[in-house]
Amino acid sequence: MKKLLYTALAALSLLAAPTARAWPYSDGDVLLIFRASGFNDVEFDLGNISQFLNKANGYTNAVTGWNHNLVTSTFGTDLTGVSVILASTTSKLDPNRSAWLSSGDPAAAPYDLTSSDWQSSLWSTINSVGTRPVIYLVPTSGSAAYSIDPGGTYGLASYDKIVSPNGSALPQLGGNAGFTVEQTIPGSFGFWQIQPSSANPKPAATYVGTFAIDATGALTFTAGPPASTQPNITGIIRSGKISTVSFSTTVGGNYWLASTNVLGANVATWPLVSGPLAGDGNNNSLAHTNAVGNSFYSVVRTP
Repeated sequence: MKKLLYTALAALSLLAAPTARAWPYSDGDVLLIFRASGFNDVEFDLGNISQFLNKANGYTNAVTGWNHNLVTSTFGTDLTGVSVILASTTSKLDPNRSAWLSSGDPAAAPYDLTSSDWQSSLWSTINSVGTRPVIYLVPTSGSAAYSIDPGGTYGLASYDKIVSPNGSALPQLGGNAGFTVEQTIPGSFGFWQIQPSSANPKPAATYVGTFAIDATGALTFTAGPPASTQPNITGIIRSGKISTVSFSTTVGGNYWLASTNVLGANVATWPLVSGPLAGDGNNNSLAHTNAVGNSFYSVVRTP
């Protein structure tokens, strides 16, 4: 009877004790990773990707849900030179399969992938970063966080060893991404949505927004393309009733031709008369058939 009483009291004490939130990763969550050569990889689960999607252009918000103290205790209070990465993926069975990756390369021009490449290069890699620490029973470092030594006991569950077991092409997700996914702090970096596609040639990936981080670790997100990616009209040719407007593009997003016959109204209210045209980084053009020859044109980019 005494043994049963002790067992019951022990069970009650466990129920009453506060429990740390376990690593909560599931496909669709955003992984935030800090890394530098010779240090532990510090990894966080920020929650579902929806917090960064379908925001109005210019929407800005501080990124929370990660432990700043864990990062600075690992790398020091000045994070200059530390690399930061953000990555997410849906399930490989999701009807709208997508992966999201940061890019520290301002000239990056990612495109969608074949279904097999998307699954083997992006889903498999990002999913492993999220799930392998649980499979390998890595001790958590507080709420929804890991600090893993790539050369230590749990090294095979670290970001470094998952994306590049031999250390080659590590900044390019071990060669699984066609661009540099890391950004050295301080700096700003893009966030791209890459999907499987059967089209040939493959469509440009979608630019979701821009992250910025300073030397202290303050991390912010701004939705939509940066101002530098807005199109510039390079020429207009009128032939008969057709006006052809040439303009610059950047990879990602869609371009539309807007027109009006009377100046004065806000450009945002001008009717869209042609498009969409996917941006590919080259100068492109859209045509408008209009009997009126004195039209005014603007090119609009949407995410």
